[in-house]
Amino acid sequence: MSNGNTAVAAKPMTGTETAEQGTTLKQGKMLFTSTMTFIVMVVLAGLLFPDKLYDVGIGTMNYLTETFGWIYMAGSFLYVMVMFFFAFSKYGNIRFGDDDSKPEFSTFSWMGMLFSAGMGTVMLYWGVAEPVYHYINPLVTTGIDPMTPAAAEFAMKQSFIHQGIQAWSAFSVVGLILGYLMYRKKESGLISNILLPWGRDKANGNLGKIVNLICVFGAIAGISTSLGQTGLSLSVSFSYLLGTPDSTMTKLLVVGTITGITVLCTTTGLEKGIKVLSDYNAYLLMGLILLVGLVGPTTTMLNVYFDSLGNYMNDFFRDGLMLPTFAAKEETSWITGWPIYYYAWAIAWAPFVGPFIARVSKGRTVREFILGSMILPCLGIFLWVAFFGTIGIQAPVEALKAAAASSKAATFIVLEGFPLGTLISWGVVLALFTCFITSLNSSTFTLSSMSQDGAANPSNKMKTIWTIAQAAMALTLMLGSKTGIELLQSISLIFALPLMFVLFLCMISTIKMFREEFAD
Repeated sequence: MSNGNTAVAAKPMTGTETAEQGTTLKQGKMLFTSTMTFIVMVVLAGLLFPDKLYDVGIGTMNYLTETFGWIYMAGSFLYVMVMFFFAFSKYGNIRFGDDDSKPEFSTFSWMGMLFSAGMGTVMLYWGVAEPVYHYINPLVTTGIDPMTPAAAEFAMKQSFIHQGIQAWSAFSVVGLILGYLMYRKKESGLISNILLPWGRDKANGNLGKIVNLICVFGAIAGISTSLGQTGLSLSVSFSYLLGTPDSTMTKLLVVGTITGITVLCTTTGLEKGIKVLSDYNAYLLMGLILLVGLVGPTTTMLNVYFDSLGNYMNDFFRDGLMLPTFAAKEETSWITGWPIYYYAWAIAWAPFVGPFIARVSKGRTVREFILGSMILPCLGIFLWVAFFGTIGIQAPVEALKAAAASSKAATFIVLEGFPLGTLISWGVVLALFTCFITSLNSSTFTLSSMSQDGAANPSNKMKTIWTIAQAAMALTLMLGSKTGIELLQSISLIFALPLMFVLFLCMISTIKMFREEFAD
């Protein structure tokens, strides 16, 4: 490894001999049984006691966000700082693999998989809904009047903040250490291996079991939230485009279709299934942005992009740690409902997005991995939000208010009166399908791998079981929500709190192992 100094060979870590020398962790059966039991309990509760499930979920979410909101915010901010330290320090030259390893995937395919497995569905769901909401309802304590140029700037900046680097940093924290462990240290992909610097007995013992259980439950929570939101949005989109009823049956058909395609993709393998779908998805998204830019107010959209990017960077530190203080009564609901929810959702996704992006980053350096997984996807998301958010903010007042009132239908409402709006809407529908199928593929791969003791290639049977289980969980939460979204949000926020401490362990473990890599 070249780092500007004399390269040193990685010596064995104390208490962390290679997987062949140490004992093999066998927790797959326990993880599978525990998680499936949890899913069955939630599904039964949703069927038998939907109101009780709703009350418990919402009450727990409100308590956690009001009491521990500072942990979500401060933790997400810390992830960014630590990841940048790794990227620009001497450790940035460490490679996921041997020193002469080459990347397994082309840069384009790699970026496509990073993006599709991350915040792609969130961008498509909230790309219009969030800017128009903040434009009509800016945070009261800012003193900004609704539907003014100042409100538009506020709306775009906040959308950048919430879908920006703090969310992506959670994925990178987990992906960084697992990529290092799998390809540099030849360990399995079980997240409990983050405990190896403290001894293999810790990783294989009760603490390791707790870490794995937290991560599996968090992964289920994160993917259920997004699958539910995607199902709601697609059901509404078909109502607008085809005139079909936005009914329970439509939602069942949408989720069932996504589940079937995911089973097909995930059982064909990473190279054939997920890679091809990610490449297609990247081309589709770029085509949609280009089309909107050509038929819309191109100059305004580009100006909004760069202006909002500047505002985002200028206010990053202030907004990245925004919490309700002396105006808590006016600020609490907004802060818990927007930035805290976004960051908690990303943390809940970290246990399955992290291992997936580590898996597709074999041969990359630490610096490449961090900058590629944190910055480049954000720039693409910002471009989408700037272009589609501008369409929303400049829409007629009636469409604007309707979009702000219905997040799941916002994109399709504002596109009704836009040039080539129907064509673009169908493109968004296809992108929602492909983005989410890629995300569901990554969660299925991770859950299946952990259920088979960190297997690099889990069985197709296990992948199929997990895909169906995730769909059942998402449907229960989606149909149990009174407005379609609150219960979905609550599940991510609840499970993100213990996950935050797992991510703290990931960072500490990474520092310890990197320091040992450079030990004399």
